[in-house]
Amino acid sequence: MKNKKTLMALSLSCLLVSTYSQAKSSLGAYVDHDAWSLTTIDQFNADTARDVSTINVFSTFDHDWNNLTVQASNIVSRNAVPMISWMPYSSQNSESNVLLEIVDGQWDDYIASWIADFKGWQESYEGDNKPSILLRFAHEFNGNWYAWGNQPENLKAAWQYLHTKFTEAEVNDSVGWVWCANNVDVDDHSDVIKYYPGNDRVDWLSIDGYNWGSNYSFTSWKSFDETFSQQYVKMVTAIPNKPLMLAEVSSAEGHDLPDTNWGQNGDDNDANESKEAWIADMLQSIQTSYPAIKSIVWFNTNKELSWALNQAGNTGITAYNDAVIEDFFSGAMNIKSTVDASEPVGGVLTDIIDPAPKGKDKVKGNKKEQQSSRSVDSVKLTGIEKAMDVSRMPVVVGERLLEKEAEGLRNMPKEELLRWRAKEIVE
Repeated sequence: MKNKKTLMALSLSCLLVSTYSQAKSSLGAYVDHDAWSLTTIDQFNADTARDVSTINVFSTFDHDWNNLTVQASNIVSRNAVPMISWMPYSSQNSESNVLLEIVDGQWDDYIASWIADFKGWQESYEGDNKPSILLRFAHEFNGNWYAWGNQPENLKAAWQYLHTKFTEAEVNDSVGWVWCANNVDVDDHSDVIKYYPGNDRVDWLSIDGYNWGSNYSFTSWKSFDETFSQQYVKMVTAIPNKPLMLAEVSSAEGHDLPDTNWGQNGDDNDANESKEAWIADMLQSIQTSYPAIKSIVWFNTNKELSWALNQAGNTGITAYNDAVIEDFFSGAMNIKSTVDASEPVGGVLTDIIDPAPKGKDKVKGNKKEQQSSRSVDSVKLTGIEKAMDVSRMPVVVGERLLEKEAEGLRNMPKEELLRWRAKEIVE
């Protein structure tokens, strides 16, 4: 009997490992021109080995949904999900605290109009296949460069208020809420969980993180683990039942030189580093040590540094393409969270085995394109699987480098800081 139980346990374990290993991650990007043009979307898809399933765009409270219609429609026309980085900021009064104003009801008319126009846009699509969106509200809230940063209680209250408005409008089934922190805490709290508005109001955890190289006096060339492991472990340990997205991720080039026009005064000691190697390591590490990461959204523009993959002077696309052609990165974007750590162990087999046909890849040129969003991605993970995931937690490294980075950002003049992080966004 003991041997039979052991054999059953081993068989079940193998089933779980095999099933979890099939859980796929999806790909996304931010592209130049905020998706106003199809050209940059099509060029990124043409240059990469797998089409993106998410495209990030930025919008402030200066603009309603109608201002997003062209962008969102462009994205949907390319079989991707629009992710709206919705920033509680108004250029008409840049010093106002929009988070407090939201809870006070001062933005109710704007919110109602935004939701109504969004629903109208959805209804413009025939049949039952209405497009959905991801909503990344008040991203990088644990930083000091945005007006909404460093306010955990106000952020939670505004988030909950907004979420309730969307629920009352019966539109939340079409909206995936993305809670997005910066990879390093540059606030007065050093604990992103203080900003968390609750499991019932969040569908995706998310982190923004960049390898800035040595272009600033307070930054150094950081590996993927040094950039993300600390915040990742904090998040998935405290909130183990949500998928995680890298909503903005990129690396500088080793050949990037400090640009004083951007306040860069680093020593450029990373000239021999490789963006190709950085990307290869990132995509391998995600597969082996970061099981919660289910979406990777590359920041594909050359701004203060050479972040893009496929523009003049860029490297990294070879390593990117060599990795993403693998089946692991063939996932479709599912806007709603699908991981449930509270499932009873007894329900494991009925939860794991999915009788529905899995999505099949069709070949498009030399790349694969996802046919269906119905796959193992949508199967709930059980307590046993979750325990296995935890055993794959990355070792936290790079803490001193991140502390130095945070201190440098705290000491940066406000004007430089806003320009550094927000110039292309809020103007």
